[in-house]
Amino acid sequence: MTSPLDSYTRAMDAMTFDEGAKARMAKRLRDAADATRARGGAAPGPRRAEVLTMPAKRRLWPRVAASVALALALGGGGTVAVAAGVLPNPADVLSDVFGGAPAQTELIDDVGRPVGASVTSGGVTVTAQAVIGDRSNYTVVYSMEFEDPSVLDGLEPNENGLLPLIADASIYVDGAMSGGGGAYFYDADPTDNVIQYVETMAVSTWDGSSIVGRTARFSMRGIRAFTEEGDKGLVASGEWSLKFEMNYVDTTIDLPTGQTTTWQGSRVTVEAVTVSAVGVTVDYSIDRQMGDLGPSGMMSDAARAEQDAVIGLPVTVTFSDGSAFDATSANSSAEKREDGGSFVTKSATFDRIVDAGDIVSVTVGDVEIPVSER
Repeated sequence: MTSPLDSYTRAMDAMTFDEGAKARMAKRLRDAADATRARGGAAPGPRRAEVLTMPAKRRLWPRVAASVALALALGGGGTVAVAAGVLPNPADVLSDVFGGAPAQTELIDDVGRPVGASVTSGGVTVTAQAVIGDRSNYTVVYSMEFEDPSVLDGLEPNENGLLPLIADASIYVDGAMSGGGGAYFYDADPTDNVIQYVETMAVSTWDGSSIVGRTARFSMRGIRAFTEEGDKGLVASGEWSLKFEMNYVDTTIDLPTGQTTTWQGSRVTVEAVTVSAVGVTVDYSIDRQMGDLGPSGMMSDAARAEQDAVIGLPVTVTFSDGSAFDATSANSSAEKREDGGSFVTKSATFDRIVDAGDIVSVTVGDVEIPVSER
């Protein structure tokens, strides 16, 4: 997988920030990544995801219905997150029996509403309010109610509507072996004592099965203010952990597959392509493998080129309004095959919730796959 800084740099190239803003944001991410590595970093293996949250460009889309207002507040989150391999801890599985079952979820339209998934610590109550997704991509919206709202005084949203807050947070879904995505804070109603936290993730499972109905496990520790002037200190020092079922309507659409193309001289076969209201997932086989790439975030140019030759296959989703979403730098994983090739999975969440019926096509490499052929 790519490093946080690699992913962030590529994402920034497509955004319309002035050079000064880009430099400031890149420095924040670099400092945060260095701090994460100093704590041990996010490394492959059966452990929780390490998440870095950063303010980023966000278009504010109109809210369309009260029942889905929180989920639709995504509107173009370009934040960066790093997620390592994630397997459930046996103690967490047993806690379902000895510590209470995961909160059940009621469905309102296509959005899941976790019931009872709430925890209070350090004067802040965190509640999972809404979840929406597909077979392998999801977005969760949490509310954070402060007993003392004065701790939020002076925290002004940036030009993109995001609050300058960061947190040490993680989420994984039982049975998911890897994932990546982003997270951010915003304030839906500045007149109350509640702010919102949004996490959006793309994951993969051992057998490619759906994550719908599985248990999600969320934890967060400490919320800090982080502005252009630097670290402003703790806003809340609590620790919050909760779990809930991923119960929502799966909007996944499976597209025709089996097409072949080439990427950097290697033959590629499209194995699976799915799109939904929240994202896109592409599986393909390629007649190439990666060697040892070195430590994450410290790869040489040659190692990056070797990695790109396997997982860098371009993927683009086109919508009926003529816009497009570039999923080339999606969360990617590569599994070596015995025949010398690799099986690659690329998953990405869109920068907003969409109507799946508005997706026109997915282009994998130079192969365009119309959604109308489903």
